[in-house]
Amino acid sequence: MTILLTGGTGFIGSHVLDRLIADGYEVILLKRSTSQLWRITNNIGKVVLYNVDEQDLEKVFQKHAIDCILHIAGHYVKKHKNIAELDELIDSNIRFPSHLLEFAAKYKVKGFINTGTFFEYKPQDAPLSERAEIEPYDYYAATKVAFESMLGYYTSHASLKGITLKLFSPYGEKDNDKIIPLLIRSCIQNTPLSLTKGEQRLSFTYIGDIVDAYINAIKYMTNQRTQYEQFNIGSSQAHSIEDIVQTLTKMSPQKKNLIKLGAVPYGLHELMYMVCNAEKAEKLLHWKAKTELKTGLEKTMAYYQTSPATHY
Repeated sequence: MTILLTGGTGFIGSHVLDRLIADGYEVILLKRSTSQLWRITNNIGKVVLYNVDEQDLEKVFQKHAIDCILHIAGHYVKKHKNIAELDELIDSNIRFPSHLLEFAAKYKVKGFINTGTFFEYKPQDAPLSERAEIEPYDYYAATKVAFESMLGYYTSHASLKGITLKLFSPYGEKDNDKIIPLLIRSCIQNTPLSLTKGEQRLSFTYIGDIVDAYINAIKYMTNQRTQYEQFNIGSSQAHSIEDIVQTLTKMSPQKKNLIKLGAVPYGLHELMYMVCNAEKAEKLLHWKAKTELKTGLEKTMAYYQTSPATHY
């Protein structure tokens, strides 16, 4: 099976790429010419690479018989500051994948697996199922919701089948500059870090489990009965930032930390409880998060203890 992968140089995509290659899939990787390649150096010679900013996208579909598109690429800005940043969000998260959909329909691609986010949901006091109310947290999440509408349109007007995996708080090796890498860096380097009280409770989900969800989605799509499905992908266990600080402190080489909980106030729209209900994924994708938080943090900490500082 030939997979067209976007976002393969990023945190999640690079792990998915490792697994696709290990499982024997043929992979065509779309990236920007400016993308950093340190996450995929061992795989560059094992995939077909195209720079989307230098390549006529349709020619990729003309040259290769693509079976499935795995769309993991995305541009994230928590709060856009100007029109240029807004345009980049629209270009990356709506216009570019919409072009992929148009060519997928034209060249009879069988499936399109999209990446969504739990930021799309309105917060509630109970675990969030796929039926939860949609209320985007930020403009990034709004672009994700907009594109999912377009994916739904294409799957209802073409032979294309679609899946959106809505990810809940992924973490792990080779991560972006998010809360867990920041905490680990502080523990390893013994540097100060000022945080809120850390009472936010989220479904932190280890990257190995996230990768399993993508692989299971590819397999599910082969016999998918409906044209379009959405699945929440996340741990059912809620953990607070304070929990993570305490766990990392115990495994830190310093055995102490300079992390100051409560040093900064919560944001105006702080997400205090966003927990995943993944029962649908468990039933249909045969997927469930298996990695306990302590185990995932141990693997992540071990990686950062031996990796170059430029890699986090």
